Amino acid sequence: MKPSDVTSAMELSAAANWNQTREDWCRIKQLSPTGCRCIKAAEEIVATTTLLPYGTHLAWIGMVLTRPEYRRQGLARRLMEDAIAMAEQHGIRTLKLDATDQGRPLYESLGFVVETTIERWGRDGCELSPAAKEQDCLRNEQLSHELISLDTQAFGVSRRTLLDPLSRSSKCDATPNGYVFSRPGRVARYLGPCVANSGYEAEQLITAHLQSSKSKESNQDSWYWDLLSTNQEAISCAQKLGFTQRRLLWRMRRGEKIENNDAMVYAIAGFELG
Repeated sequence: MKPSDVTSAMELSAAANWNQTREDWCRIKQLSPTGCRCIKAAEEIVATTTLLPYGTHLAWIGMVLTRPEYRRQGLARRLMEDAIAMAEQHGIRTLKLDATDQGRPLYESLGFVVETTIERWGRDGCELSPAAKEQDCLRNEQLSHELISLDTQAFGVSRRTLLDPLSRSSKCDATPNGYVFSRPGRVARYLGPCVANSGYEAEQLITAHLQSSKSKESNQDSWYWDLLSTNQEAISCAQKLGFTQRRLLWRMRRGEKIENNDAMVYAIAGFELG
């Protein structure tokens, strides 16, 4: 995929009612110039996939999209096989992705297995409960070396190459014990990633983040928050803050299991990022 193809690719994700923006597409393209692949017909992109490496231990597959009129022609399979071959060529030992119900059979046929489930929670409007409003807002700061290390412990591999540019285009609140980002989306503002060493710390961070976003960025009042089904403290926090469950996806893996700590992950970075 070339930089000039982003507009056409954006048409696919918008047609699928996905939340990614043009900036999200450009970010992946910048982070993985050769990992963004597409199939064209008549100079129009009809199918896409992205492969985002995190070193040689792990790469994330995302943006597996096909225009409706070109589905059931094996295009997604061709691009997935291409992504797997590219990862193997670079010695990447593990691939992960977040799958819809529709995509799961294809990924299983290519050797992916389910690790856990991802829940999308959403909220319309920014009013918090009176209890939530009592919390103090936290100061913004760039992620420290210690927070990058905390994120590595939670995610399983270092993703500094993602978090550094993401912090420049996102709103970030952080303490020595955790951090939370949010960024504009096509449909709703996106909360995540969020990593913290306790549920209490995560709730304080997210509550303060929502408070400050209300006053500064009220142009987008709807929110999406993707979290791991196994993190009950994250689910409890989402419920307290007025979010409701919207959809379910499957986190899948091909290759070696990576040691991580899902209990520290209170919001993922995105279906296309991990």
